[in-house]
Amino acid sequence: MQYHEPSLQSRHNPDNHLPAYARISQSLRRQIESKAWQPGDLIPTESRLSKEYGVSIGTVRKALQELVIAGFLYRVQGKGTYVAGSFIRSKDHRFYRTHAAFGEPDPERRFTFLRSSTEPGQDFICRYLQLEEGTPLLKLERLISIDDRPFVLVHSYFEAARFPELARTDPRRFESEALTLIIEEDYGTPTMSASELCCAATALPEVAAVLQLPENSPVLFLEMLSCSYNEIPYEYRQSFCVPGRKLSRSY
Repeated sequence: MQYHEPSLQSRHNPDNHLPAYARISQSLRRQIESKAWQPGDLIPTESRLSKEYGVSIGTVRKALQELVIAGFLYRVQGKGTYVAGSFIRSKDHRFYRTHAAFGEPDPERRFTFLRSSTEPGQDFICRYLQLEEGTPLLKLERLISIDDRPFVLVHSYFEAARFPELARTDPRRFESEALTLIIEEDYGTPTMSASELCCAATALPEVAAVLQLPENSPVLFLEMLSCSYNEIPYEYRQSFCVPGRKLSRSY
């Protein structure tokens, strides 16, 4: 585990105008964002940080608490403070839960990896991912089924150069693990936030065929943008959900 920049005294430090605890917080946050520390890493103890930064343990504790509140760190009683990973920490796939009514159990789902491809990014997707127009994107296609009937078709887009081995990942992993956790574990890129847009739409012929629907059938269309540290987007996702089932979200 690498560790750098403990000094707060540099004349050129842009954080010099901040209180000591805030400068430590910014310094530690840079360690996390630069991936010097990976999700799950145990950071140095409060006493060690206190010595390295030349401040009191109380000041260090306040800095760490700020990062805990912001979601960059989490504490384990009796063990220490760790770098946080994705806000989705279950091996289950949480984005596509469905319940017929409140309090009813989630039906069993089956995940099928369909294909991967690399293509020049459409302008609007590149804009969402903060990339130049035409940047090569990796597209992953997956299908979620319930009772052997298609439920959701998912298209996920990533910058191909940023995730070079993703296309060669064993497809069985996409069927048994949450994609967010694969990205975190293989690339040190946890999901810190995700935003969604949804609307009713008409299924294109290729979508209708996969979902086993008549052409021009209505579907629920969802767009999702997932971001890692510093609100930098890394995945744009389109999902097409069959009518007649309710998506479930808990907040």
